[in-house]
Amino acid sequence: MARRNKEKKQRKPVSKARRIIEGIILVVAVCVFIYAAVNLFNIWKANSDEAAETERVREEMKVPTTEEDLDNWSPDFAKLQETNPDVVGWIVVLDTEISYPVVKGSDNEYYLDHTFEKQSNYAGAIFMDYRNKGDLSDLNTFIYGHNVHHGTMFAELANYMDQEFFEGHPYVYYYTPTGNYKLQVFSAYVDKGDSPSYQNGVNVTDATAYQSYIDYVKGLSRYDSGVEMTSTDHMITLYTCSYESGENPSNTDVQYIEDRYYIHCKVIQALTGEMPNEKSN
Repeated sequence: MARRNKEKKQRKPVSKARRIIEGIILVVAVCVFIYAAVNLFNIWKANSDEAAETERVREEMKVPTTEEDLDNWSPDFAKLQETNPDVVGWIVVLDTEISYPVVKGSDNEYYLDHTFEKQSNYAGAIFMDYRNKGDLSDLNTFIYGHNVHHGTMFAELANYMDQEFFEGHPYVYYYTPTGNYKLQVFSAYVDKGDSPSYQNGVNVTDATAYQSYIDYVKGLSRYDSGVEMTSTDHMITLYTCSYESGENPSNTDVQYIEDRYYIHCKVIQALTGEMPNEKSN
């Protein structure tokens, strides 16, 4: 007992410098914890706000969930445009989360981080290329959306890389204020964001160039759809980030993600209104 007491007396007191260092480490650790907690809360809040807006808008529009009902449904665009005059359409892929209003801004930047209701949110909105006409009269209309890691927006386009899904979900529904359309997927693949799949498809107007583009993108498809597509047909191209290469799975710094999913859809039927090729004649 006497020896232990002697050892205690011989221990050196903690130096002032060490106490300062330990205090700094504690403060840094607390700050890191608070920063992480705030970030997690902000992500939770953004996801919660996105989900609430999506549910609210879908309920207001009473979006059907069967093919038969979708053939006979029309969104209330007057009501949608009261919320956001930029709305130009509504897109649906059956049995997925893809059921959203489509907006078109004055550039391709604003709706990357603003929702349909123009609220700031990293999930953004589904939006049409600002260079396209909202009535689908362009030969190729590009529609963009984020591949959000929790499965919303255009995340489920990745499912078209699976043959069973590709064959089981051939149709996409697209609605506009002037006409409603049924589309059929004819090509699905991964390519670079600035590849010919993008560069040669935006604002294409020449029939010969368009046919070359059709042949090019059909050749890239992972699976053969058997869908015939000619230069007199119009298409919608759905476009989102791809993480198949392992790039940036955390869904941050999207400007550095090079790969994209391209889902090309032929306009096969006007449920109401005129076919796009009739509008452009």
